[in-house]
Amino acid sequence: MSDQNATPPGWYYAAGDPPGTQRYWDGATWQGGPQPVAAAGAGVGSAVGPQLADPGKRIIARIIDFFVILIPVIIAIVVFGQGLAGSIVTFLIGAGYEIYLLGTKGYTVGKGIQNVKVVNADFSDINMETAAKRYAIQLVQVIPGVGQLLAVVLFIANLVLLFTDSERQVVWDKIAQTKVINN
Repeated sequence: MSDQNATPPGWYYAAGDPPGTQRYWDGATWQGGPQPVAAAGAGVGSAVGPQLADPGKRIIARIIDFFVILIPVIIAIVVFGQGLAGSIVTFLIGAGYEIYLLGTKGYTVGKGIQNVKVVNADFSDINMETAAKRYAIQLVQVIPGVGQLLAVVLFIANLVLLFTDSERQVVWDKIAQTKVINN
């Protein structure tokens, strides 16, 4: 931006971005990636900001991700059993998959197929630390005796939040202060 210190926060064209896009300027730095400008009739200079991902897309993405890690998880259960060791190994498989992909790309295989992305609350890209915070709640599944019950409670809470929360933030989004947007 020219004279960046005097430019108020808002949606602007950023030099080097594709034509017909804008990104959010917070008054000090650019936040997130370029977003398409609103369709004609939406007002000159207005922009379509990042849009929250549809709950259906998020659910389908999660199902795809489940199938992506299913074979390694089955192998881990066969090798380590369904006890604590098996739970820890399956947790680590899921953690490695989610944390690496979200921390480096912002999306997993399922999210990529559904064209959605995980971002910070300010719409900037997340990093590995944020991805790890986001996944940490999954540790409940490792707790002996009640882990699977807690995982079911977490699943139900996430479904309810996905459809009732105004920002469509589920438990791990709230913990890591992330959102899932259309990419």
